[in-house]
Amino acid sequence: MMKITFLGANQNVTGSRYLLEVAGKQVLVDCGMVQEREFLSRNWEPCPLAADRLDALVVTHAHIDHIGLIPKLVAEGFRGRIYATRPTVALADVMLRDSAKIQVEDARYKRRRHRKEGRSGLHRVKPLYTEKDVEKAIPLFRGVDYRVPMEIVPGVTVTWHDAGHILGSASLEILLQELDCQRTILFSGDLGQHDKPLLHDPTYFRGADYVVMESTYGDRDHGDHSSVEQQLEAIANDTFKRGGNLVIPVFAVERAQEMMFYLSRLVHHHRIPAVQVFLDSPMAYDVTNIFRRFTSWLDEETRRAIEADQPPLQFPGLRITRTVEESKSINRVKEPCIIMAPSGMCTAGRIKHHLRSNVRRDESTILFVGFQARGTLGQRLVSGEKQVRIHGREYQVDAKIEQILSLSGHADRTGLLQWLSHLEQPPRKVFLTHGEANVALALKKSIESRFAFDVFIPVYRSEHVFEVAGETLVADRDGNAIAVTRRSTPGAGGETGNDADDSIGDIEATNGRFDVDHVHVDELFPGVTQDPDLEFLDSAGRRPIDFLHDDPWRVLRIQADLIQGIEVMTRALQGRRRAVALFGSSRLSESDPSYQLAQQTAQALGERGFAIITGGGPGLMEAGNRGARDGGSPSIGLNIELPHEQSLNPYCDASYTCRYFFVRKMMFAKYACGFLIFPGGFGTLDEFFEALTLIQTRKLAAFPVVLVGTEFWHPLVDWLKTTVLQKTCVDELDLLRFRIMDDPDAIAEWFDQIIEGGLR
Repeated sequence: MMKITFLGANQNVTGSRYLLEVAGKQVLVDCGMVQEREFLSRNWEPCPLAADRLDALVVTHAHIDHIGLIPKLVAEGFRGRIYATRPTVALADVMLRDSAKIQVEDARYKRRRHRKEGRSGLHRVKPLYTEKDVEKAIPLFRGVDYRVPMEIVPGVTVTWHDAGHILGSASLEILLQELDCQRTILFSGDLGQHDKPLLHDPTYFRGADYVVMESTYGDRDHGDHSSVEQQLEAIANDTFKRGGNLVIPVFAVERAQEMMFYLSRLVHHHRIPAVQVFLDSPMAYDVTNIFRRFTSWLDEETRRAIEADQPPLQFPGLRITRTVEESKSINRVKEPCIIMAPSGMCTAGRIKHHLRSNVRRDESTILFVGFQARGTLGQRLVSGEKQVRIHGREYQVDAKIEQILSLSGHADRTGLLQWLSHLEQPPRKVFLTHGEANVALALKKSIESRFAFDVFIPVYRSEHVFEVAGETLVADRDGNAIAVTRRSTPGAGGETGNDADDSIGDIEATNGRFDVDHVHVDELFPGVTQDPDLEFLDSAGRRPIDFLHDDPWRVLRIQADLIQGIEVMTRALQGRRRAVALFGSSRLSESDPSYQLAQQTAQALGERGFAIITGGGPGLMEAGNRGARDGGSPSIGLNIELPHEQSLNPYCDASYTCRYFFVRKMMFAKYACGFLIFPGGFGTLDEFFEALTLIQTRKLAAFPVVLVGTEFWHPLVDWLKTTVLQKTCVDELDLLRFRIMDDPDAIAEWFDQIIEGGLR
């Protein structure tokens, strides 16, 4: 039996969560946190299904209302894999840690307030989860690429397609197979708007048996978003003329970066005064760096600008604040300024502190640039309430309240209808979720009127059994995903001589269909095998300099990768000259003897004042970083961006993820005074021969290498002595730099003697 159960975002906007059951397997789609006040209790309820029986979790994107309950699910017993696009994995790490931190801080603040007021709430005040719960969840994530089908469990194959909502966001094309029956179900995820900065447009589909589609703005249109800059310019100048601050609640992912894009254009063209612009969010800083890491996932114009370190993500006057003290200092600024801070719905985070300082000032403006769910503080302000409660106190609302709807990351009614319009025959059923009941009902009527589709609005915890009679409605899976290209119209820029940066293509709608050219998705978005950086790694049959002609921007990426790596390492080591690189391509559990040996060895080295630089398998990295912390010494995790992305661990004092293998090798060679290599796979052998090369070429004086694990290493070193040494490829002096050892204290003592002698 194939079945779907609706466990969230049903006749409300947040808390996305759906259960698919097929061929005896259970797969969860999204696991989001509820943010509407009236439904908050659902976050605290036990998972409606046995978490330890779930086989896998697939994620559409990294917003908290789609991933926010994952640590709680893991705490309840989930041990399967979590699949998401590679940018989503990186963002989830940042988002979930920030979410845990906010919950802990809010719980602490609320308990303190209750003690001060001499009262207690109906329920015990505690965080939904802590950073320790997040640490257990992050290693379960696995990164995937767009347009690459993956069978996550028998009978369930998932393909992620660009949804155009935030970096790495996806619509899911899921093929269900049970016996001889096949069904394709599309999850729209959160769909983005057309022709927005930073991102590609959403992907469309020719066919589906079932569709689960969002309906956030299903009853309205945003208006022409080409006027966003003009609206923002007018609101900012009006606020500054009154002598006030412009306060903008933003989501740290996408909306913050999009606002930086628009503000950078206004600043560079001198359309607003040269005021200070604060992005008050440590998470937004980290997210912006993730944007720079995953430039190939952005649209072409944005990608090239970021790689050249030009706008849209920096401009004069922009200051990204990270510490609490920096955040507090913003409200001591006397001159008018722009303040952006999460959260976008004002449900938590630093924005509440800035609202407290500005909401009573009639010269200030509070500008909302995203959807405001029912019951949130943001929604109450937008609806015109003149008295609101912030941090337990009542505040009079005297500030001017503005909203720019066309900045929303969600498609509007026209965009949602457009997404459905490419289906070449009616699906068996369309389920509308992720929208308030009246909004979903309005969209249901529009869909039924235009397309005569069978539309259903599920309620919380309702189930639907898929029909198994008849053939699938998807005939060609390879050609099911399509992209669209907009046809330029006169006056849209370019052909009429207008500034190309300000051009917006028009899309003409006729009875629900749009004037677009269908293009197979791979024609616009080349597959993984055509990634220029992966081509660069496999240069067989190519001239050494071909890559410069093919993609000259790659040189800047290499340079940026190297410079950022050097900055991280220099800050982390703070002049410390004694550092050892610990690596080996092993994925170890905490109970593995090699894990314990690596931890003990790193601790022994740490106690002797060595910093530890780790790389390789995540289990081994964690053991090394953890041991360094036990030994009171700093540790740095050096990772590599791979298609199956490695994950960093919470024991790192600093970390950097290199884009290029050879940059990471340079970091090891530059900052380590010795190598400590543990057994593992082919990567371990690569590290071994890399160390041998460094020694043989005499590039590093007195460079010691310890091979940990007698049983693993002795046969390899014996082979070197009996074959390679005889052929004079290496000599006896080279091999003397290697020690095969197993005792942590002996290893630390030997490194201490050799490295101290070499440093003198």
